[in-house]
Amino acid sequence: MTGDALARELAERASESLEPIYVRLDRIAEEVLRARPPRAAFTEAHLSNLQRLLVVFIGEERAAWGMGFIAAPSVVEGRARYMAWWQRFGDRIARLQLNFDPASIDVYDYLQMDWYQLARRGQARVAYGPYVDYSGSDMYTITATIPVVADGVFLGLAGADLVVGEVEHRLLSVLRQTAEDAVIVSAERRVITANTPRWLVGSRLAALPTAGPATDPSAFREVVEMPLGTGWVLAVAWPEADATKA
Repeated sequence: MTGDALARELAERASESLEPIYVRLDRIAEEVLRARPPRAAFTEAHLSNLQRLLVVFIGEERAAWGMGFIAAPSVVEGRARYMAWWQRFGDRIARLQLNFDPASIDVYDYLQMDWYQLARRGQARVAYGPYVDYSGSDMYTITATIPVVADGVFLGLAGADLVVGEVEHRLLSVLRQTAEDAVIVSAERRVITANTPRWLVGSRLAALPTAGPATDPSAFREVVEMPLGTGWVLAVAWPEADATKA
């Protein structure tokens, strides 16, 4: 292959492996919009079908161990904060209960979370992490979100907490299709996975990968943005022996 053809092919396959997650998030957003009454107050009772859908989706999607709808302030009547979030706890799936009382020392203020802010600002697809979710699940997580919008008004987001190991497994199965050293990096410069020990999963690079000559030790041979739409990039490195040549 010539040019960036290898990176593009790998990026397409890698994106396809995670696309079902965002298809389900789209379905969650559609259900929220369908359930919201056009001229009456939006209450938790309207979301009964959504909660059944979430249980099904978590059971189907091995990469997700939590999914749900997180509302913008006061979108749900009588709730300054509201989450319809279901999560896998061992062999069972149950609703996650968190403390939203702003006066409490252990309040869960999702309005300040990066994955919420990115969706609120209009990013169509967010994949934030990997990070340790100390405030919610205490798990090593990638949080995927999409905004839920009606008539230009941000209602909240549809989201999923992803098992980093499962995401890495899917992506690594694609990267292993090439003998070249390849790495996938998030928009926050975090290494998502690599088919070589040259990069550690979860480590943060000094800068996003850029293509350049082999004589530049910081440059990659090929760099493309993954069509998944999350801002992740896939980079194919120069062989280490070539990269050290002056």
